Amino acid sequence: MKKTFLVVAVLALPTLTFAQRRVDFLTNYVFLGRHAPFFVGLEKGFYEDAGFDITISPSSGSGFVISALEGGQADYGIAEAAPVVQAIAKGAKVKAFGVFMDQSTSGLASLSPYPTPRSIAGKPIAASLTDSARVILPIIYNLEGLDVASINWQAADPSIYFPLLLQGRAELVTASIDSDVPTLRHRVRGKPVHFASFADWGYDVFGYFLVARSDRITADPEEVRAFAAATAKAVRYSIDHPEEAAEILVLHNPTLDEDLMLAHWQQSIVAIETAYVKEHGYGHATEDRLQRSIDLVKEAFGLKTPLTPDNVYTQGLMPRAEHP
Repeated sequence: MKKTFLVVAVLALPTLTFAQRRVDFLTNYVFLGRHAPFFVGLEKGFYEDAGFDITISPSSGSGFVISALEGGQADYGIAEAAPVVQAIAKGAKVKAFGVFMDQSTSGLASLSPYPTPRSIAGKPIAASLTDSARVILPIIYNLEGLDVASINWQAADPSIYFPLLLQGRAELVTASIDSDVPTLRHRVRGKPVHFASFADWGYDVFGYFLVARSDRITADPEEVRAFAAATAKAVRYSIDHPEEAAEILVLHNPTLDEDLMLAHWQQSIVAIETAYVKEHGYGHATEDRLQRSIDLVKEAFGLKTPLTPDNVYTQGLMPRAEHP
């Protein structure tokens, strides 16, 4: 009997590839627990799925981020709300398109208590030239009717804040409750570390914005929308899996301590999952709160440039579905 052989031709199907757009992202500081979601987005492929080949780099402050965006050294970043408003009032071509962190975690750390804004007048405060505290503290002083000239800034690189404080060369250092304070307490176990929260001193504005050049947002809103959606997804995953988020952060930055990064991120979550976010959704800003931020900054710095929320923030780019 003649055998019939079935020959199966295996066709080589074309591999579907998508061009990944390379983007450089700047954090507002050296890598901390608050930056875990961006590395989660990288590791889990959220940015890749959205069409991005992302590089994440640290910086020395919100002012640095804004300058780098303006100069074309970065594509996206996070920066505190007050420096963003101030920079735009002075002509910077940057704009916010999402709220990364609803409440400010910024303040001042010290080894002695300084309970009120008045109590720090004249005391040496270590802060880099681009530190957002140099914008926020004058706002608080203006609200309290205090003399801004009595703030005694001591220019310093963030890497030496703690040595300056521990050596008594600075009375206070700019710090965040979700990063510097846990780290400092870890280093000086047995000694009290005090934290004065800017939010507790009346600084009721947004924490950190997602920012980009304004012309980028105008020219390609769909790209910005895709970046915003990937970031929102990464934030949601990091909130739901905090231990894994800290692990991923350390995977990409082996010199960091995982337990400490987890402590950082857990404090960040508190500033993200606020009552405001539960009402309005993650990443979104209302016109009235944006206007309050603008008015506070303009009054504190005597800025005459007319600004509206539309000058500072582009609505409609953060996804409505992604919120804590």
